[in-house]
Amino acid sequence: MPEYIRLIKKLRELCDNKSELSGANPDIWSNYLAEPHHIRGRVGSLFLDPYNIILLTRFEHDIEEGKIRGEKIGKERLLQLVKALRDKQGFKEV
Repeated sequence: MPEYIRLIKKLRELCDNKSELSGANPDIWSNYLAEPHHIRGRVGSLFLDPYNIILLTRFEHDIEEGKIRGEKIGKERLLQLVKALRDKQGFKEV
């Protein structure tokens, strides 16, 4: 999906391809690319909503999705963090 690819590319550029949660660099497990995590899911308009996407390392992503053990940040806190980031980056909530 071209729109999605453009959005993720732009988000990676804005965060210098680092985790928007920790600032950590992605590693070989994600092909050295920060991974998009859809906080409230990918259904409908949420799929392309920059306020629903945070870029994480593979490790952070796997924790948030419950694939591995670790301390989850949780949806509400991630949404707060993303809102502040996207507002600062010039995005407008719809």
